[in-house]
Amino acid sequence: MADVDEKQVPRDGISTPQKDTDSSSLKTERLEQAPGVDDYLDPAAERTVLRKMDMRIIPMVMWVYLMNMMDRVNIGNARLFGMEEELGLSGNEFQLAVSILFVTYCLFEAPSNMIIKKMQPARYLAGLTLAWGIIATFSAWVNNLGSLIACRLLLGLMEAGFFPGVVLYLSMFYGRKSLALRIACFYSTAALSGVAGGLVAYGISFMHGASGWRAWRWIILINGAPTILTGIVIPFVLPNSPETAKFLTDEDKENLRRIHESQIGKAYNFRNIVKSDVMDGVKDWTTWAFCFALFPLLTMLYSFVVFLPTIIRDMGQWDAAVVQAMTVPVYAVGAIVYIIFAFFSDKTQYRGFFIMAGIVSSMIGYAMLLANAGNGVSYAGTFFVSVGIFAAAGISFAWVPTNNPRYGKRAFSTGMHLTIGNSSGVASPFLFDSKYSPHYRPGYAASMGMLFFSLLLNIILTWHFNRQNKLRDEGKQDYLMEGKTEEEIEAMGERSPRFRFAI
Repeated sequence: MADVDEKQVPRDGISTPQKDTDSSSLKTERLEQAPGVDDYLDPAAERTVLRKMDMRIIPMVMWVYLMNMMDRVNIGNARLFGMEEELGLSGNEFQLAVSILFVTYCLFEAPSNMIIKKMQPARYLAGLTLAWGIIATFSAWVNNLGSLIACRLLLGLMEAGFFPGVVLYLSMFYGRKSLALRIACFYSTAALSGVAGGLVAYGISFMHGASGWRAWRWIILINGAPTILTGIVIPFVLPNSPETAKFLTDEDKENLRRIHESQIGKAYNFRNIVKSDVMDGVKDWTTWAFCFALFPLLTMLYSFVVFLPTIIRDMGQWDAAVVQAMTVPVYAVGAIVYIIFAFFSDKTQYRGFFIMAGIVSSMIGYAMLLANAGNGVSYAGTFFVSVGIFAAAGISFAWVPTNNPRYGKRAFSTGMHLTIGNSSGVASPFLFDSKYSPHYRPGYAASMGMLFFSLLLNIILTWHFNRQNKLRDEGKQDYLMEGKTEEEIEAMGERSPRFRFAI
């Protein structure tokens, strides 16, 4: 390993040993870039390659996720325009139809993440998109509860691999100092789907009666059809890997390699699945803490996205079109604040603090809704909820891969993180049972309690990673490197005393 000169650029997330006058001791220094003259990368060159990837990859994954969310949650908009009445749904049957999607969704998330790299990732994601687009489009022809549930189960099956697959896919291209902002751009489309879905539903509502169809069928059909075309286009836009990216020059690919090696590492197991790394993910308590911290956040997110139109409708006497228009600024503010949070999270490499700030914002919002102090206060509360849940959940998605440089552990941890988190979708529709309309106090109170639980877990995780960094800064874990070669030390990944966790 090359010696480090004081004038050389530091390396993020990794520490390197420096020999002291006492050769038996090692001091560690936090680095931000790769050590050694050969590994130095001009910041302008780094910006160039990131910009090329941003222009090619990010718009496409944002667009596909927009289609994904609109196909999944437009059932909430369809409810406003007569779906329940026409299909003869009663009691909790609508909530059942919403939640059933997450049964198949959760079962296939982690397995999908373990096989995506063995296939061609771009074509794999394209196949999933095409399949769910067809299912979502033909959901417009359902005529009873049974056919609706069948479509929702199939939709969950086809959508399961997409989100964790994209998170893993982005981590193949972006280093730890740029990943959170790109995931933020990708995930912010969950909020933008609320904006777009509300506007589209508002426009389509005027098609009520066209060709003998009620407006809710047109909402599902028109939202689903573009996804089919998107699935066909994906392989022509997204590369399967940095090495096969035709829009990058050989120099760009070399610069990207340097970025990855400086911010992640060079070890074989940082690029390939090793069974022992997967098992480390199973045994690491932080894997499960991340999972159960995300569960309440996604419970809030899915219930909020699906039922926001219903919540706003029950505040006053507005018609369905006005309600759709009122959802737009709520989602827009949530998306904007989330991207701002993610930008500063990447800059500072702080994750937990921004997640906790988001959770507190959502708790304030639910408290305002629970207080029922008037329509103005309640509507303002929806903004606080939106700001918090998108930022907290979204930054959590970047925290897990950032602190798991070994590919096998990262693939398992990311997949399990989303599997357990998304299992909340089974229960979330029942938080807002129609029998508690119009104030939904049990739902708001339960939401606050679950958010408090997530807050505690995120406090513990932040404390733990901060403590680990301090121990490593003080050299108290250097004994773990004794008797190991440089390659073996690097292959330790986050267990290495040289690694520094994002907190």
